[in-house]
Amino acid sequence: MVMDATDSDAASATSASGADTGAPDEAPTEIRHLIQQWNHLDELLAGLKRDDWATPTALPGWTVRDVVAHIAGTEHLLAGEPIPDVDLPASSRDYVRNPIGELNERFVQEARSLAVEDAFADFREVVAERTVQLSEMTAEDLEAETDSPVGRVPFRRFMGVRVFDCWVHEDDIRHALGMTHHLDSGVGRFALGEIVRALPRIVGKNAGAPDGSRVRFRVKGDSDADPSLATDVLVAGRAGLVDVDDSARVTVELVFDTPTFVRSATGRISAEPGNGVEISGDEELGRRILESMAFTI
Repeated sequence: MVMDATDSDAASATSASGADTGAPDEAPTEIRHLIQQWNHLDELLAGLKRDDWATPTALPGWTVRDVVAHIAGTEHLLAGEPIPDVDLPASSRDYVRNPIGELNERFVQEARSLAVEDAFADFREVVAERTVQLSEMTAEDLEAETDSPVGRVPFRRFMGVRVFDCWVHEDDIRHALGMTHHLDSGVGRFALGEIVRALPRIVGKNAGAPDGSRVRFRVKGDSDADPSLATDVLVAGRAGLVDVDDSARVTVELVFDTPTFVRSATGRISAEPGNGVEISGDEELGRRILESMAFTI
């Protein structure tokens, strides 16, 4: 995989609230990026108008404030707090389809009774608490196996998934409000890597690419000549990531702009050729891959 910039961003020292939310310099990349992402969210939310919080997002049934409540709710859970005992509205049955979705909805529903100011304060308080908890974890704590949305993994790997989740939800908020979300930070490049991890499954298992297929993904940066990402998936028994090899025969190449790549991989949109993505080579396989891009829960 090739990225167009080095990961040199340091975690922000303070949030928009003025609270100390920096991670120790020696903290693992996952922890530093997670705390930095919370700071990015804090800065975004601090600039919103009251009406912005009621704006619907691409997530069924959720407004901007519901997305914030979901982020905060997950951190409440990881802080050791109980799942709210609340009744879910009948309308949630239209989009809550699994136990994880029901758990998420309970935190969202509980927060709907809060004023906007209190919902924002709750977000700030819980991420401040979690920042302290994460900063105090030992190397052994970070390597301990734990359950996560991607299976049983070391805790630090789980926190990498949290970086991705929070970054994607920032994108949900920005998209709902007509704001751009550039891939211009270490956090963004780290989060993009979570999608790259999923590409072999998307190509091999979901799209059923035949053995011997080489699928190239390119994600464009500010210009066609400066891609943000380029990687190949080679199906050789099993699908796996391999470096781009310009001398190799490519079965199909898909060239995305960054928003289309992110939003199709997270199930927010169904990408179509000519609308943020171009296919060259085996068009039938390329279309199957586009139809199979969504990999998040």
